[in-house]
Amino acid sequence: MTAPRSGPVPPGESADITRRQDEPEHLHRLFAYSHLYRVGSRWRRVRTTGTLMLATVGPTLSLLVPAAAGVVGTVGAAWLIVGRTVLSWAEQRATLEAVRTQELYDTELFHLRWNSALAGRAPSPEDVADAARHIDDDREFINWYSIELGDTPWPADVLLCQRQSMIWSKGDHRAYGLTILSLGITWLVVGLIVGLIVDFSLASYLVKVFLPSAPALLDSVEQSRLHLRHATSRQQVEHKIHDIWQQHRDAPDSLVEEQCREIQDAAYLLRRDGPRVPRRFYQFRKALSQAKTAAGATALRRTLPKT
Repeated sequence: MTAPRSGPVPPGESADITRRQDEPEHLHRLFAYSHLYRVGSRWRRVRTTGTLMLATVGPTLSLLVPAAAGVVGTVGAAWLIVGRTVLSWAEQRATLEAVRTQELYDTELFHLRWNSALAGRAPSPEDVADAARHIDDDREFINWYSIELGDTPWPADVLLCQRQSMIWSKGDHRAYGLTILSLGITWLVVGLIVGLIVDFSLASYLVKVFLPSAPALLDSVEQSRLHLRHATSRQQVEHKIHDIWQQHRDAPDSLVEEQCREIQDAAYLLRRDGPRVPRRFYQFRKALSQAKTAAGATALRRTLPKT
């Protein structure tokens, strides 16, 4: 008969996440995954920039030089294909590397086992170091999990951090999805108004205005749908975290590492398969997201029985 495996943290003690997350080894993993995400974002910016240029320059050129309308329409269709194949593939490849590096950061910080069946092999130290060297300013990464954990014992402190990440991202994806949907609808309405003012025939409107704008319009609708659906998926995991916390509140010994590992698996899949929120949009909402999640974590900690 074998003895049960002891946990990585002594019973009743915290994982000291608040302090340990700012140690060099953990910060370097954050640097690495941030750089890899930015590589993926660059490919997305190439796609987005080309799409927006076609949506704005294409109709204008077709109006000023009617003979160019056919060429503009052909370029728009070709860009639609390139953007949804080559550029999307390059973005997804870089993003997958980033997600696996972020998973390494979380599992090491949280003292969770690496799930090789889900994420494959963990990134090597050399790969992490090679990506991390591109980041030399750590101000953005200090106190990454910014909620107050106090002496919350492990793995409850892990669950609170997972909850912050889930709720933070849910809000960003929902807000971004609604924003790009609004912009897409606005652009469609503007195109229709221009067509009415110039008194285009249906054929002229389709060739000179709609077709050059089609990639931008399709992207806005598709991306909005993906972001809103992703926010709903994150909310479902948030509800699961809430249920686990309620059980932990009523029976402190009921929370085990395997439950946090299941939440981590869900987080990995959402990061791997979900759409990306632009870094500037994330920064724009950072103060609001930080304050909201901090208040929520504090409220949950107060529900625990005093020891």
